Amino acid sequence: WLDVVGGPAPGGQNPAMRAQEFQTNVSSLGTETVVALSGELDVASSQGFTEELIGLIDGGTTELVIDLTQLAFIDSTGLSAILQANRKLDGKGQLVLREPTPLVRQVLEVTGLTGALRIEPSVRKS
Repeated sequence: WLDVVGGPAPGGQNPAMRAQEFQTNVSSLGTETVVALSGELDVASSQGFTEELIGLIDGGTTELVIDLTQLAFIDSTGLSAILQANRKLDGKGQLVLREPTPLVRQVLEVTGLTGALRIEPSVRKS
């Protein structure tokens, strides 16, 4: 494969076939801890993500918002990470999924998790 300037694409792969690197960005918004996700949350990244969420909760986070606006893909291991954090917060706080992409929303709907998790369409207006 060639990249846009005519040279070989890194790794010789079709650029459309390469996985998007998973990244998290943690910030505070009032009383909420917001974890913004981007890329692909899958078996390769879910263990570290689970540990990050549990660490936030163990550190005192009770209002956990997972921002899904830039998440391109999620598999069952990614869903499991979110469910583990939700269980850990049970009775101590709440977990909110904010603005899932159409693909992520479809996964949540197909798995029946739209009824089990709180999902917000966008950031609340003050």
